[in-house]
Amino acid sequence: MTEVKYLNIIEKKRCSGCTACVAVCPKQCITMQADEEGFLYPVVNTTRCIQCSKCVKVCPYTDSEFTNKPEKEELSVCYAAYNKNEEIRYKSASGGMFRVFADQIIAEGGVVFGATFDKDFTVEHTYTETLEGLTAFMGSKYLQSRMEDSFIQVKRFLREGRKVLFTGCACQIAGLKRYLKKDDANLICIDLICHGVDSPQIWLDYLHSLFPDESVKSVNFRDKVTGQDNSSVCIISSKSMFCERKRNSVYFKNWQYGMFTRPSCEICPFKSDNRVSDITIGDCWGFKKIAPEMYDDKGLSSMVVHSEKGKTLFDTVMHQLSFKETLIDDVKLYNSDYIRSNAFVHSRRKAFWKDYHQHKKPFEKLLKKHLEDSKTKILFKYIKKVVRRCLLLLKGLPN
Repeated sequence: MTEVKYLNIIEKKRCSGCTACVAVCPKQCITMQADEEGFLYPVVNTTRCIQCSKCVKVCPYTDSEFTNKPEKEELSVCYAAYNKNEEIRYKSASGGMFRVFADQIIAEGGVVFGATFDKDFTVEHTYTETLEGLTAFMGSKYLQSRMEDSFIQVKRFLREGRKVLFTGCACQIAGLKRYLKKDDANLICIDLICHGVDSPQIWLDYLHSLFPDESVKSVNFRDKVTGQDNSSVCIISSKSMFCERKRNSVYFKNWQYGMFTRPSCEICPFKSDNRVSDITIGDCWGFKKIAPEMYDDKGLSSMVVHSEKGKTLFDTVMHQLSFKETLIDDVKLYNSDYIRSNAFVHSRRKAFWKDYHQHKKPFEKLLKKHLEDSKTKILFKYIKKVVRRCLLLLKGLPN
């Protein structure tokens, strides 16, 4: 009789779902399955398992290299930057930095891995070898991507001597590097400044609440028709279109306050100055103070170069960029997700999920209910965190 159970390498709440264990299994007896919140976790077919422990050894959460990293801030150089190609910049979430790096790798005959929407508008990781294929990787996608066989494909391309650019969250890059075991000269990794990933299950319910009898045709989480600082979520269906300012969206407020963020994001060990990537990119918040001369509300990125490989790639494409060197402390201050190891966790997260599973309210009312119940408490808690972080930065202490 076949027995399938959760792969108990670490506490479930620490597992980021990176899939390194799936990729390394010699018997292919580990698969990813959704739990009651819609997040993917590894499960093992114990009948086929040969107890080789490769899954245990590959897990980045069991490796002190990643989870107890020494700080190496002095190795990183930070920039405010944007792509000079205005069309690409407009279509990008912030300054269009991904495309300038990805275009270069494709031009050198390489392969680019990134996140794209599938036919159901959940997110999966895949690769492209063409410039045309890069379009699907552009723009923000706040859901965790299914890795599928991406790690295995990365190894295959590296063995062929191809250059590979892998973009993803820091936890995914940590898993990839553990799986590969060595740092390949042809592998460039770019991680994103991450606030935490949403439940795909909640996202699909949200889409269904907007379009119960229609098929979704396109999703743009960061439409910049009104500027980067006031972007909208725009969803087009077979019959209609829904657009809403993100700051007014009850769905995005729930995400921002951690109502349905993956539990591992609450205790992420991969946010530090000593990143697992070669380059980190994200929104350049605080741009009016960091780089006022570059501010035009069309999109500006923060970029931190961590390695010689990252510097070489940046030097190759710098003529395609407008950029200014900035301070790493500015990134920490204005985009605290760069360094903050814990995502914001809503005090009513458990109550939300209890109501969700009991179907006590229509979905759209459920999204509003718990947010409204404690918004004063949320604001107070958030202000306390910001003040504490600012004080630590002023004192020169780690936060």
